[in-house]
Amino acid sequence: MPLCQHRRVEPIETWPGEWYDLSTGRSVFVRRASAPRTADGPAGERIVHVHGLGGAATNWTALMRELRADADQWAPDLPGFGESPPAPRHTVDGYVADVVAFLERFGSPSHVVANSLGGMVSVYVAARRPDLVRTLSLVSPAMPQYRLPWAAQVTAVMAVPGLGERILAAAGANPSERQIAQLAAVLFADPAALPAAEFDLAVRERTRWMHQPYADAVLLGTLRSIVAQYTMPPRRSAWGAAARVLCPTLVMMGGRDTLVGSWGRARWRRTRPRTRLVTLPSSGHVAMMEHPRAVADLIREFLRDTSGRR
Repeated sequence: MPLCQHRRVEPIETWPGEWYDLSTGRSVFVRRASAPRTADGPAGERIVHVHGLGGAATNWTALMRELRADADQWAPDLPGFGESPPAPRHTVDGYVADVVAFLERFGSPSHVVANSLGGMVSVYVAARRPDLVRTLSLVSPAMPQYRLPWAAQVTAVMAVPGLGERILAAAGANPSERQIAQLAAVLFADPAALPAAEFDLAVRERTRWMHQPYADAVLLGTLRSIVAQYTMPPRRSAWGAAARVLCPTLVMMGGRDTLVGSWGRARWRRTRPRTRLVTLPSSGHVAMMEHPRAVADLIREFLRDTSGRR
């Protein structure tokens, strides 16, 4: 039985998009939501959203709707995810280069909003290219943690060479509905609480991506690169990069996140004492999908408070 059959599902429109060729040699599909124009022209604010592992630009559909009046918004599918074709290799450094290349297309720094893997990637981007990032708003950023929640422990096991391939092969033998139900239990604090249309969109997009012939290779390659971050020397690590970030930073943690523990707040306080830290008690790993209005309000307040400051 389809996961959403028990609910009335009205189709939701995703934001339109177009293809961009990056200076890294890769092509990405980018969805866009334009802010209403005034008599004076564009409002001038720009937000670029960066999704997480296994995600896509459509993860930002609801949040982009909430913030549409505030800024022009851009959401790329990282190579190998969403609509974007795979790259020869899928690594954190590769995605950092791709996001830098996309941000370079604009003539001024952007506000960057990112989730999970996208959060780690964006921390590196802001540290290496402060001229491209005006503010950082991070939703459950996947920074290295040595006290892992249960789902993160299970996911890390998949990084073991050979074992990950066997786990995914075994999972592929299960019906897609079962796989999605298991994934939803990891990503969301309460999947049943999501609006039916939003949940149905997430299911359709994830199912479509899972059936791509390259999906397993992209997932495992990226996951292994994330795990390799744990062995980085301190100055070259994601936390070392976070210490060098100059722009105002907001970090939103889900109180019921099974992938990124909310205790990471303490590390953020030590690393960047001026970081604005917020916990969303009833959210899981993708708060922008579960509680888009609350996340939008936090981002809107953050951008207002930091306006004019670098």
